[in-house]
Amino acid sequence: MSGKEGRMREEERIDSLWLCSLPGIGPASIRKLVRAAGAPREVRKLSEASLDALLGKKRAECVLRGQTGKKREEAARLLELYDKKGILFLPFWDEKYPVRLKMLPDAPAALYAKGRLPEKSAPAAAVIGARECSEYGRKAARYFAAELAKAGVIVVSGMARGVDGIAGWAALEAGGTSVAVLGCGVDICYPPENRKLYERLEKEGCLLSEYRPGTCPESRLFPPRNRIISGLSDLVLVTEAREKSGTLITVDLALEQGKDVFAVPGRITDCCSRGCNRLIAAGAGAALNAGQLLEAMGLVWTEPKSSRGGQKETENGGERQSLRKRVLKALEEDGGSLDELYERLAADKKAGDVSLQELMQELVLLCMEGTAKSVQGRYFL
Repeated sequence: MSGKEGRMREEERIDSLWLCSLPGIGPASIRKLVRAAGAPREVRKLSEASLDALLGKKRAECVLRGQTGKKREEAARLLELYDKKGILFLPFWDEKYPVRLKMLPDAPAALYAKGRLPEKSAPAAAVIGARECSEYGRKAARYFAAELAKAGVIVVSGMARGVDGIAGWAALEAGGTSVAVLGCGVDICYPPENRKLYERLEKEGCLLSEYRPGTCPESRLFPPRNRIISGLSDLVLVTEAREKSGTLITVDLALEQGKDVFAVPGRITDCCSRGCNRLIAAGAGAALNAGQLLEAMGLVWTEPKSSRGGQKETENGGERQSLRKRVLKALEEDGGSLDELYERLAADKKAGDVSLQELMQELVLLCMEGTAKSVQGRYFL
């Protein structure tokens, strides 16, 4: 790039930040202005009459108030500061802006990023769930995030406590890539307990936010970022969610965006699984192993080798160990559907009652470990 081209590029960045920083002007209005003017730098040349016609008098006045030289000088100073902090400014019209987000009607006018931007063409999946998750939810998040990452899928989350943070960490540990969408500026680590994950994402993954650097976390800022989490992803996986959970906001947005939604089934007695079970009852895919998700994205999964013969017993006590032994015994009879396996267990009167949900949860764990295998989520071996 020549010196002249470099200066023009820098001027364009300044004009873009100036435009995206105008108070009272939303993303849709900003995009409308750029389309009408042809480029961000040309927006400042639009007449009052043109602005009125495009945006209406109230928003036009916001643009006119921002056309002072001081506002543009402030944008130049901010860009210099962002560069020093390693923060990338990505307006909607920048070639590095994520293609998936450009398709959203409410796409952010600009994004701020730290770390390495993911490949535009790489498959991506959101792995989300409860902040106060159970050990079952932790295990599911680690398993699915790691297997997806190993297959080259970008794992997207919100870096919240619980499932989100666990998923991001598991993806990096598996040698893959993770993107965290924050509800604050990318220069602020929230929650503080995820500091190590934040620092690792700076080096090996990516931190994204639509909020300007320096923006402190507030409860009102987190729900809007969920549309970015689902928008960046080809599908959304919920590992655990309560019946009334903020996680389900992301699911609703994903469905509006036409994305596939999967949920990890759990026992009906577990409050953290009620949201997932309801999603499955409403038509979401029951996530039993990573292969299902990869198949939905048109990818191939290499299953871990089965270790049924020497499977180590779990840590959840005698009842859990007994259930696992009974399920493995039922599977040895040439496998079967969920109903067939349930009938075999129910026929064993000496062993006590087992609910259908308990059976499903144990099958999910066995499939995650590679000890059992599901065929299209309906038949188990």
